[in-house]
Amino acid sequence: MASAAQYTDPNLHTYTPVPAAGPGVCAVCRSGPRPGHGVCRSCEEVMQQVSYPTPNVVPISLYALNSQLWHVLRYYKDGSGPGSELLGLQVAAIIARFTARHLRCVADLLGGDPNVVTSMPSTRVEGRPGRHPLETAVARVGALAPRYAPLLGRGPAHVDHKLADDDAFIVRRRLSGERVLIVDDTLTTGARLQSAGSALRLNGASAVAAIVVGRVIDPDWNENCRRICDQALTTPFSFDKCCLCREAA
Repeated sequence: MASAAQYTDPNLHTYTPVPAAGPGVCAVCRSGPRPGHGVCRSCEEVMQQVSYPTPNVVPISLYALNSQLWHVLRYYKDGSGPGSELLGLQVAAIIARFTARHLRCVADLLGGDPNVVTSMPSTRVEGRPGRHPLETAVARVGALAPRYAPLLGRGPAHVDHKLADDDAFIVRRRLSGERVLIVDDTLTTGARLQSAGSALRLNGASAVAAIVVGRVIDPDWNENCRRICDQALTTPFSFDKCCLCREAA
């Protein structure tokens, strides 16, 4: 079977390095905040809507709409044909390669190794039959699979673009101080992720962090987004450095 490097090396040019948090870079999602702000408007809004917002969000790559990584993350969940299976293997390989180098970085945010790893469930109105493709991808990652548990399900409250809620997700078992790592494929406004993180804390998790494969960024949104994207064009992507490594450098 092909290694994670064999699935990802041919696509390194399609991934975008995530900058360290700092002036002009959101401290949560690493997109571009408004001038003079440390956190972007989306993170500010959705984090105010939940009881336990999590600042511990670690994107693997930035990406723009209609880019190649957007295509992978959009279509690996659609259908069961050979095309979606290959895209699903690519998603698993990205997560595997990142966690092999940087799970320790994320563990530092949690205050220790994660006791439980979980993934974001589908929030589609019609639901998704069978196992979610993201869950399948995480199950292929050797560093995460032994600790994986499908903790989250859809709750009674509505979650949408910039609309977060403590009751948007149910937690399937009571947690007893466990440190929980959430894996998600995409981050746009963070409403789903912040809702899930708060639900986990309300149900007994002592700490929550999240790894996100891709964080959407629009270079035309503001000056800081443009600067981040322009800088990324001159910085080759490498799995050797994550945004947390860059902050520690």
